[in-house]
Amino acid sequence: MGDGFALDLTLDEAHILINLVEQLLELLGDSNFEHHYSNDDPLAQLMGLGAEVPTPEDPVLLRLLPNAYADPEASADFRRYTEPTLRRHKSEVLRSIRTELALIVDEIGADQLSNGGRVEELDGDIWLVALNDLRLALSVRLNIEADSFDTFELLPDEDPQKAVYAVYFWLGWLQENLLAAMIS
Repeated sequence: MGDGFALDLTLDEAHILINLVEQLLELLGDSNFEHHYSNDDPLAQLMGLGAEVPTPEDPVLLRLLPNAYADPEASADFRRYTEPTLRRHKSEVLRSIRTELALIVDEIGADQLSNGGRVEELDGDIWLVALNDLRLALSVRLNIEADSFDTFELLPDEDPQKAVYAVYFWLGWLQENLLAAMIS
């Protein structure tokens, strides 16, 4: 199951992660990749694939599911054969993380004296994938660039974007610390 890693979270942190995971799950929704087209390609029929899988219009989805080739035809073929599986995998990872986070929320809610909880025996690889996808999604929405930390520091505290930047940098901190624990 897990790799023996643990993650301590406050109730607010668990809720933030659940909210982000649910938003990304919604963005990866089945209606965006379950295609039922007639198809003359025998390999695609054998694999149960549709005739085409359109390139995502949402910039976050395009970042999470990028074009593989500069050539539009080759990229479309690659997307057709790989994107449904990639979306399913990303969704499964996010659902797994959401389940673990929901357990923390339930645990904290049951213990009125506690304001934090712990994910025990978490699978580091799955958490790294999820944290990476969450950070990528936020980086697109925030237009993260090399000087974005300076932008964050200059934002007034009452600016609603400041909290979103803070979550982005916090996710990076979580990812960095998990990776350090995994390689040590």
